[in-house]
Amino acid sequence: MVSHQRNVSFSINGMDKIPIVYVADVFQHLQNILYSIGDHLEGNEPRPKGDYPQSVKDNCSLVITGLDTGSVHAQMQIGDAQESLPGMPTLGENSISIANNLLEIISEKGEIENRDALHLQLFELINNPHRLNRILREYDSIWPDSQSKMALNFKFGKLPKLTLNPTKKEIIRSLLKKTPDEYEKQIEGRLIELRVDKKREFKIDSPEGLIHCEYSPEIEDIIINSIGDFVRIRGTMKPKGGKFVLNIEDETSLDMLPHFEINKYKLDSIEKQLNEPISIDIVFEGEQYGVNPILCTTS
Repeated sequence: MVSHQRNVSFSINGMDKIPIVYVADVFQHLQNILYSIGDHLEGNEPRPKGDYPQSVKDNCSLVITGLDTGSVHAQMQIGDAQESLPGMPTLGENSISIANNLLEIISEKGEIENRDALHLQLFELINNPHRLNRILREYDSIWPDSQSKMALNFKFGKLPKLTLNPTKKEIIRSLLKKTPDEYEKQIEGRLIELRVDKKREFKIDSPEGLIHCEYSPEIEDIIINSIGDFVRIRGTMKPKGGKFVLNIEDETSLDMLPHFEINKYKLDSIEKQLNEPISIDIVFEGEQYGVNPILCTTS
């Protein structure tokens, strides 16, 4: 039996004839919103271009289960191949919930004079400026303006229906920023695959996956001496060749980590925050990671 939390619907009314192109646009932008949120929940960095991972598509793809004509009412459902523990949402269900919460903040609580506070609320849900901006643009693309005669409503799971009120169009426009080409980021992981040629590249094997990095020639010795060690890296993510690369400039951008600190964990691809961070000692032997249980402490 499919959970109602996997259901999504939208309705369009207010006009005798609704262009099929607009209906298709609503469906496509809604699909992009769920893909982008699911991609974020999986811990993937926003990519300047390219397709979403298959795992995101498997769990967040919408299929139409019903379509009423006249005033358009479309019922959809995510395939969501995942199963979860009782009471725990799957990746797809969590994506639907966040899509609802983002829209609710703008459509129900948004006031133009409280734009900064509004943005902070949105950032609590999607804490990556590039990703958040992309999702807001998807909503903006289908949000009716003050001249529109159409009314667009969404319903996510069992949550109440939300209306994309034309009077709120100015609010979402005020929240939009130019898509950031660069943003600051900090990661922790093991420094691997060092190159000391003109490209000056290395990779960090992190909980978020493999992070591609570039370094300045001034800190080459520090990078070489850190190969194989666990480090904390701070720098600027910049688009390059269809992916984002973390750039570090000086020795203050890198710290050695005697212990690895865990602040959050994932259960069925759903990210959870720990009440208190845990410091653990990680060893790397035989191409495998291990944890020294004797040195596990809570901080």
